[in-house]
Amino acid sequence: MRIAWSVLVLLVVGAAVATAQAPATAPPVLSTTLEKEARQIERMLIAPCCWMQPVSEHSSAASDEVKQQIREWLGRGMTRQQVLDAFVQQYGARILAEPPNKGVGRYLYVAPWLVFGLSAIGLVVVVKKFTAARTTAAPAAEASAGPAAAAPADPDRRAYEERLDDELRDLD
Repeated sequence: MRIAWSVLVLLVVGAAVATAQAPATAPPVLSTTLEKEARQIERMLIAPCCWMQPVSEHSSAASDEVKQQIREWLGRGMTRQQVLDAFVQQYGARILAEPPNKGVGRYLYVAPWLVFGLSAIGLVVVVKKFTAARTTAAPAAEASAGPAAAAPADPDRRAYEERLDDELRDLD
């Protein structure tokens, strides 16, 4: 019985040791100022494994490497811009969460304002067109109607209206 327990304990301990992963390198310890800077940089970079989320929100081996690299470079004395430039050189401008405000990226900043302005102008033009059509159509209809508009053209309608008037008088 003791042998079975010993074998069981050895298997459990062996499995725990086999599955335990020791970190390859411990991340450098940064001051609180540099740690805040590292977190801000993490929000400015997209995870290079899937290009979907900022590094600060993503959990993968690639984003962990980026986080570690940021802290290592900040520990060496690099500035925010130097760190960002190093990642852009390594991965391209795609790694930036916010596109650069230069070249083609500048249009991404101007396009929403341009679309908003053009749609506002278009809305004003359409509203003026409809209100102008309504105001010009109303006087023309009144002028063309004249005295003939007072009497209905259909004799059946005239008879119906007279009958309706008679019935309403009878109700009073």
